[in-house]
Amino acid sequence: VFQNFEQEMAKVKAISGATSSEFKALEDSAKELGATTRFTATNVSELQLNFSKLGLTPTQINKVTKATLDLALATGEDLAESARVAASTMKGFGLEADDMGRITDVMAKSFSSSALDLFKFAEGMKNAQVTAKIAGATLEDTTAMLAVLNDTGTDASKAGTDLRNIFLELNKAGLTLPQAFELINNSSNKMGLAFSLVGKRAMASLITLAENEDKLGTLT
Repeated sequence: VFQNFEQEMAKVKAISGATSSEFKALEDSAKELGATTRFTATNVSELQLNFSKLGLTPTQINKVTKATLDLALATGEDLAESARVAASTMKGFGLEADDMGRITDVMAKSFSSSALDLFKFAEGMKNAQVTAKIAGATLEDTTAMLAVLNDTGTDASKAGTDLRNIFLELNKAGLTLPQAFELINNSSNKMGLAFSLVGKRAMASLITLAENEDKLGTLT
């Protein structure tokens, strides 16, 4: 056990470039969390290693580790994958390590409130998050839209791609999402209008979101 832990921590130090004091803080954190959660110190060191590979600094790693453990505990999802997805989401939305509690809370809440799980969230966000951020959609907005689309049977990867296309096409048309929703909901030919706004591939998702505007608001 000690050997495995020390080996993982050595990898963390090498990849993160931690100074002696930063490394001691990481090691102390791994030991403490290993003693106070259902995860072992070695599990925590593996988590720290994953964050290091994703480019987080030692200080950032210490800030985000506890929130990521809480997410894995609350949802029963894989710890290492939870770390990868949460860190990717943080970067995709241009957030900071201090926001990791918010990110993991949104993830955990969405998993318990919709058909989303860690895999579906990751697949959807992979395709949508950067465009969503540029379009001014928050993490909460985007997660709610992915949840609505997944709840109505849209494949997670397609949901993310559709959102990306919706943001792009509406931007070209000079429309906001609420404006598009209003147009769709007041139209006598929803399919034709949605097709003209976002094209064949994303039109069904735009209609679904418009027709579920109240649910979107609740989830957001």
